Amino acid sequence: MPDHISRNGTLLVAPARDVRKLDLFACRTSGFTQLDSQEIATLEPDLAGRFGRGLFLAGEAHLDPSKPLLAPRDKLLGIAARLKFGCGAVPAITNTEVDCTGITDTRAELRGLRGEMPMLRTREIALARPVRLLRPRIPVYVVPRSESFFIVGATMIECDAAGPITARSIIDLLGTACALHPAFGEAELVEAGVGAPPAFADNLPRVECEGKNIRINGLYRHGFLLAPAMARQAADLILGTPAAK
Repeated sequence: MPDHISRNGTLLVAPARDVRKLDLFACRTSGFTQLDSQEIATLEPDLAGRFGRGLFLAGEAHLDPSKPLLAPRDKLLGIAARLKFGCGAVPAITNTEVDCTGITDTRAELRGLRGEMPMLRTREIALARPVRLLRPRIPVYVVPRSESFFIVGATMIECDAAGPITARSIIDLLGTACALHPAFGEAELVEAGVGAPPAFADNLPRVECEGKNIRINGLYRHGFLLAPAMARQAADLILGTPAAK
């Protein structure tokens, strides 16, 4: 397993007034273990006494996406590939053009789903795994990173605006983080990431072929996980190899 992947599972908890949401979540998934207060404290000592019940998905993992993204870049540069960022279309070196441009005026069926994620830093709490807090509006997750950093996410707003995070969102996300543990109230707000990944109506990605043109789009929030499979489909179309079963 690459050293940037932490396979410590995911913990789901809920405030006492919303504890029934754990049962609803359990009905819609599998591969979890029911935890009581003591078992939660064993997994995450800093959450001891804060939640009476939880669900633990032991098979899940988490990572910092910025680190593994460097690996394919380095591999491409190692085979003399040229990478250009922030530029328009470049002349094709084959008869096939692969379009991964996301939302454009010609793709009316795509819409943006804006997500906002503040990054916090505090040494007052330590977590070994992502923790999701189920609540009435949206479930908020807190993901630990190295050096006492934490990502708090994420809003799901039906728009493709790319402006800075809104006051409403930052209050909502940070308020939920403090509900998970009050120490987040004294954390440093390091940055706030904003993005609006493209999605189709069913939120599923597509690899579409039209003549010699291939379009890869709609990866939504599954992009990082599904990108390798989508790239393989596109490569099979370009090279004329049969798709893997």
